[in-house]
Amino acid sequence: MVLFRFLAMGLGLAFLINMAVFTLTGDARWRQRAMLSLKWGVVLGLCFFGLLILRRAAVFI
Repeated sequence: MVLFRFLAMGLGLAFLINMAVFTLTGDARWRQRAMLSLKWGVVLGLCFFGLLILRRAAVFI
């Protein structure tokens, strides 16, 4: 669980930094990198909640 938190915080921070650089420079590459980190953050969140659901469902099996 600590690994998920560490990765989520890292991806969130990367998103914020990339969007800040995009806002300052206007270069589209930084926005693309921000959206990529956001996409992987959403994937990480889905995996995290899927893991929680599977752990709860294992009790019923």
